[in-house]
Amino acid sequence: MMPAGTAAAMGKNSLSLRAGIIESVWRPGSFVDVDDAKNAMLAVERLSRGIPMPMLSEMTDVEISAAARYEFAQTTGVLAIAVLGSSAVDRVIAAAMSRHTRYPHQFFTSRSAAITWLTDVVKGSA
Repeated sequence: MMPAGTAAAMGKNSLSLRAGIIESVWRPGSFVDVDDAKNAMLAVERLSRGIPMPMLSEMTDVEISAAARYEFAQTTGVLAIAVLGSSAVDRVIAAAMSRHTRYPHQFFTSRSAAITWLTDVVKGSA
């Protein structure tokens, strides 16, 4: 397993595994392009050892290219994603990312609500 705080996407993204949930934190103010998305999803694959897991993705004040949004949506490495943000802009970006996903995807402003939702989604798929 990768150590907590493993960096991806040239240091823009930090990944860790806590209580069976992959936690992905994007550096505020980052611009995420398709190469960043591919690199982050490869890091997720290594962290999960190829077993799809739920993910909490903190993306406050992050800009994501259309190509990167599509890349994230195509991943098969997650069971569900709870996107944690703090603004209306974050909510709009999360909604744009969910258009092509193959997994449950929801936006939250509360970390505890996001974790509860992920836990419920995993229980429902078992």
